[in-house]
Amino acid sequence: MNTKVRTLLLALATTLALLMPTGASVTAAEAVSGTLTYTSSTINSVRFAGGNTILELTATVEYTGTFSGTSILQGTLIFHPNGRTNFHDIETFTGTVNGAAGTVTFTLNGSGDSELHIEAVATIIGATGELAGLRGMLAETAVVLDTAVGPVGTYAGRITVAGG
Repeated sequence: MNTKVRTLLLALATTLALLMPTGASVTAAEAVSGTLTYTSSTINSVRFAGGNTILELTATVEYTGTFSGTSILQGTLIFHPNGRTNFHDIETFTGTVNGAAGTVTFTLNGSGDSELHIEAVATIIGATGELAGLRGMLAETAVVLDTAVGPVGTYAGRITVAGG
C-alpha cells in the first residue's frame, strides 16, 4: 500500500473515531444562582463537649432560581464558646435544575459568625432522574433571621452535566 493511501486511510479512521459515541460526554460549565430559605428546622439531639454545644438537626430548605424545589437536610451544627459556628450536612434536593427534574445530593460544609452570617459550600455528590450526571458546587451566603427556623440567603456556582 503506498504512502498516500495509507495516510488517507489513517485520516479516515481518525475522523470516524472522533465521530463515534464514547459512552460519556461533558457539557461546558454553566453558571447557576438563586435564593435559599430554610422553612423549618428540628433539633434531634443536643450534646456538650469541650465547651461546644453540638446539635444534630433536620431542616427543610426551599430553593428558587436555577435550582427550583425543596431540600431535606440532615446535619451537625456546632456552637463554639467564641460565638462561631460550623456545620456539616447531607442535603437531598428534589425539584428541577434549569427545568430538568430529579434529585441532587449535596454535602454542605460551612461556618457562621456571632452575628449569624453564614458562608457554606454545597458540593454535588450524586444526582438522579433527568439530573443524572450533574456535578458542581454552590457557594451559599446567608443570614439567620429566625434562630428557630434557620438562614435565608443566596447561592451561586457552576454545574456541569456528564452523560452518555
